[in-house]
Amino acid sequence: MDIKLRIFKAVAHDKRIRLIKLLFAKGRMPLRDISDLMDVPEATACRNLKILENVGLVKSSITNAIAEYWLNRDKRLSINQKVINIIINN
Repeated sequence: MDIKLRIFKAVAHDKRIRLIKLLFAKGRMPLRDISDLMDVPEATACRNLKILENVGLVKSSITNAIAEYWLNRDKRLSINQKVINIIINN
């Protein structure tokens, strides 16, 4: 499947739009904080973050058993930047 189609399918959900806006505003965040601010269970937040990560919009790392997530701002992935800009500016 074309990456553009996969990206648009990934962001075609209100919770994922909210996640992108949250990470844009706050930067790198632990899963627990994301879950608390979104008022959803950690499993729900994690599942949606993984969908965004699978298409390259989000990155993650685990340090000392704490998962952290942030937006992938790699300039080489111009489609990511365009999608993020559309979401943030609307």
